[in-house]
Amino acid sequence: MLGTFVLRYIYQNPDSQPFIITAQAQLFAIITKLGWLENEEFRALVDQIQVFFQPGNPIAYRIIGARILTAVATEMNLPSARHATKYRKIAVSFRDAQLLPIFQFALSTLKSLLQASDAESEKLRESILQLMKMCLGFDFIGTLPDESSDDVGSIQAMTTWRIVLEEPEYLDVLWECWKKFSGATSVLAMESLSQAASIRRSLFSSDETRNTYIHHIMRETSLTIKSQAGQAKLQDVGNFHEFCRMLSKFRSTFQLSEICEYKEFEQWISLIGEFSSRGLHSWKWSPNSIPYLLTFWSKMVSSISSAKQATQDYIQGITVDLSRAYLKSRLECAQAVLDGEVDDPLESEEELVTTLEMYATLSRSKYVDSGRFVLAEFKDIFKKYRELIQRASLGSPSLSGNDIKEQLTVVEMQLTWMVYMISALIGGRISYQSTGEQDQMDAELSSEVLGFIQQAQMWTTQRPLYLASPDAHLYVQSAILFFYTQFRSSYIGEESSKSVKVYTLLTERWGLTGPNQVLDVIMNSSLGNLRSSGDPEWRKQEDQLVVRTLRLYTQLASGYSSVKHIRKLDTTKALLKNHNPSDFRFLDPSKKSSDTSVARCRMNYYTMLSRVLFAEDNVDADFWRFVRPWELTLDQVTLAFEGTSDLTEEQIRLILLGIFKDLRGFVSSITNRKQYTLFFDWFYPAYTPIVVRAIEIWPHDELGIAILRFWHEFVSNKSSRVTFDSSSPNGILLFRETSNILYTYGQNLLNRPLSNSSARWTEKYKGIMLYFNVLSASLSGKYVNFGVFKLYGDKALDQALEVFFSLMLAIPVEDIIAFPKLANAYFSVIDVFASDHMTGLPMMPHPVLAYIFQALGEIIPPQNPDTICSTMACSAMDKICTFVLNWILKDKVRKEEGLEALQAASGSPDLTGRTLLTSAGSGNNSQRSSVELTRGALSSNGRPVSKHRQQQQQKQQETHWLVEYLMANKDILSYLFLALFQAVAFENRSNYWSLSRPLLGLILLNRDFYNEYINGFIQSQLPDRQEHVQTAVNALMEGIECNTTTLNRDRFTQNITNFRRECTQMTLMTSNGLSDDSGML
Repeated sequence: MLGTFVLRYIYQNPDSQPFIITAQAQLFAIITKLGWLENEEFRALVDQIQVFFQPGNPIAYRIIGARILTAVATEMNLPSARHATKYRKIAVSFRDAQLLPIFQFALSTLKSLLQASDAESEKLRESILQLMKMCLGFDFIGTLPDESSDDVGSIQAMTTWRIVLEEPEYLDVLWECWKKFSGATSVLAMESLSQAASIRRSLFSSDETRNTYIHHIMRETSLTIKSQAGQAKLQDVGNFHEFCRMLSKFRSTFQLSEICEYKEFEQWISLIGEFSSRGLHSWKWSPNSIPYLLTFWSKMVSSISSAKQATQDYIQGITVDLSRAYLKSRLECAQAVLDGEVDDPLESEEELVTTLEMYATLSRSKYVDSGRFVLAEFKDIFKKYRELIQRASLGSPSLSGNDIKEQLTVVEMQLTWMVYMISALIGGRISYQSTGEQDQMDAELSSEVLGFIQQAQMWTTQRPLYLASPDAHLYVQSAILFFYTQFRSSYIGEESSKSVKVYTLLTERWGLTGPNQVLDVIMNSSLGNLRSSGDPEWRKQEDQLVVRTLRLYTQLASGYSSVKHIRKLDTTKALLKNHNPSDFRFLDPSKKSSDTSVARCRMNYYTMLSRVLFAEDNVDADFWRFVRPWELTLDQVTLAFEGTSDLTEEQIRLILLGIFKDLRGFVSSITNRKQYTLFFDWFYPAYTPIVVRAIEIWPHDELGIAILRFWHEFVSNKSSRVTFDSSSPNGILLFRETSNILYTYGQNLLNRPLSNSSARWTEKYKGIMLYFNVLSASLSGKYVNFGVFKLYGDKALDQALEVFFSLMLAIPVEDIIAFPKLANAYFSVIDVFASDHMTGLPMMPHPVLAYIFQALGEIIPPQNPDTICSTMACSAMDKICTFVLNWILKDKVRKEEGLEALQAASGSPDLTGRTLLTSAGSGNNSQRSSVELTRGALSSNGRPVSKHRQQQQQKQQETHWLVEYLMANKDILSYLFLALFQAVAFENRSNYWSLSRPLLGLILLNRDFYNEYINGFIQSQLPDRQEHVQTAVNALMEGIECNTTTLNRDRFTQNITNFRRECTQMTLMTSNGLSDDSGML
């Protein structure tokens, strides 16, 4: 066997280079995994590796053996996108049969190494600890998608592991290893202890056993913190970090009520508090450990209500000190960042907010005491800030420009931290738990922050340029925006009327009597963030500030009550009247940004304004005032196109690029018919010629992309907003314009050469994707009767579909699959097209049909987390199969009626007609003859019929082109069936219900192939499994009739579910049903 050969090679060459041994170990692991279910020898893993641990062998062999076992455990734990069910089955088998013996072997080996001190033993200890870490880190129940999940949840070890984990020896060995080992090996031992601290609670056989385990860990952590030896070990940054991580995981796994049962709990929690306080004060030494300490204490506090009152008071007393320590550490951080000692945590607001949420939970435990300290610190720093501003304004001779700038920057950063922390405290309010004292503290803190905001705004407009810092400005303003966000979440909303104490104090100090006045402050103070200084050095920071400000505005505009008040503010009214000021740099289309969030600011801005504008019911006059600037600009463009304007081509292009981004954002938030009709009546038909003309002139440019994106939003019937009166032709006219735009743009795409294949997305596929999106939205909008175009000879639909087919054929199928956005657009439009439009066409080109069916089949096998494409493909397949099957069934009924009429008229004996369903595998001629079997001029009751009725009957009896195509190309049905059957039956898909829906139609349309495939599939299995597979397969079509009724479909889906369950219990060989070619699934 190949595995034995590899193992022998490793054993005979122990002196090989480490990378060679590592590669050989990985090879052995892969071979073992592939053969695990097929041969018993592969499952005797521990026995095979035992040769490396024979008495008398050098330690080097034992190190290699440990590394091989680690490689196998690692390989077994790796997920697989393809054949996920099979490989998960292998992992489960390995887990049940070998993982525990390997862990037990590693633990006993580690115990024997406690007294060894030579260098080789040190390497072996490290290898053994790595092996143990891999064993406990195994994905026991298949729920960990990646390594990032390591700090989330508990270790779901099987109940069989009780025999090891419940024994005191397990923890004793790990703690002893940590105490005796040094360096990296010591850190590995602490990592193992972190895993031990996160063993699932339900593993233990009894409450007593679990409590013993918990108390063992608590006792050892107390000894570690108290003893000099333990303190010495924790001076190593790696050990300190892992110890903090162990505490966090311990508290996340076990309940506070269980922890409190420890007889020396108060001493233990006091020691942890002292240790945490030292860690927070020494934050520079191990900054990454701080989140683990905060996690431990935030979880302690979050469940404190379940503890006794004395315990609650004791823990709350500790949290006040820790809250102070963390606040001090953040103030020190401001100076350390300026000195270049540490990275700036303010650069990543997302990570910062996560940490601050835990700080808020911790501090609000005893909020009055913690809040007073925060308030006092804020007042002291704010006082320094005002003094520095005064000295800078007066030009103090005792300080140079650089000195005062440095001091101001440090104080501003400290105030930034204070505002962030105060905001988190306010945002951490839980309405049903909050007391009057806590609301009073929120009011005092908010009042101080509002004072700082006022001072900061005044200083921003007055300070000399040499004292300004773009980073400091960004951080200060971001903290202020965060304060507004958190205050809004806690005190602006439906529950705001209950927060009387907050607004009482704010009324006394700032005249803010309620939420509406606070919203006024928010809009007035933050509007300046949208303006640009024009300084290139400030551009990056100002762009980020615009993004964050618009994010706040979007939240405000999304609230039902807040948007109605914002609509009434003078600031908002002025913005609606002049929504394109020159100092809003993000509205300048010539100023491009590679940052996607910055590039979308213009659209987000007008989305927000649209929501605000339509917050009231009667807004007709306001709407026409709002669009007036756009009218003036578009009229200028129209004149330019007519040759009567001084605008250059580039100016026109930039103007239109900006306007269509604005319009896209504006239309995207329109949610009802009245709003949409207002916009439609303004835009159509006055400005649609501009769209077509711009597409003709700049099809290669980003302007073409912007226009199509706007048009996609314009024609999308979200919330049934595109609804016209029954006598209105607007729906038809809208599609005619859509067709004109698509035809113009599509023809250019077809004639556009590619500069190189690597640029095909930007130069071609991106535009095709948008073409598909617009067509999909138009075809599914339900505001157009597409039959009108055929009735009156209008080519609008035909030309749109003609270009659609040509664009489709211009893309290799593999590229459709390779580009996710393109695939999503393509299968979306195919799903819509298959609903009604496909079968209504008089004919489709066969290359197009072949392409569609090939793409539908090829999207099924790839297992992607995003299952949207395969779901839409299956929906399209189901619609096509349902149509064909229903047509054949109706045709069969018509033939039977015709035969009965002939028999009744001639008195001839019963004739047997062949139908398409019973002529599987026959050629096209036999199919056509079966369809044309009876073409008489008699009705079903044998009476003569009129010539018009004869023509109508003859037309009904003609074979539909789609039916004819599929019956003549049954290999397509076979191809689709194979792709779906294998995915549904043998792969772990989240959308297997959708995948199963087209299978019924594919089987009924191609029953002969299904029987042939199933027979081959059964014969390809191992002899001892064939009977079981036969039983499962027979049940698949049990109770299934030859129709597509909902009841029949549901019954088939249930059968598929049962069949799939049976298949997961076996390892099966898959067959194509036509040849001996087979492979493992």
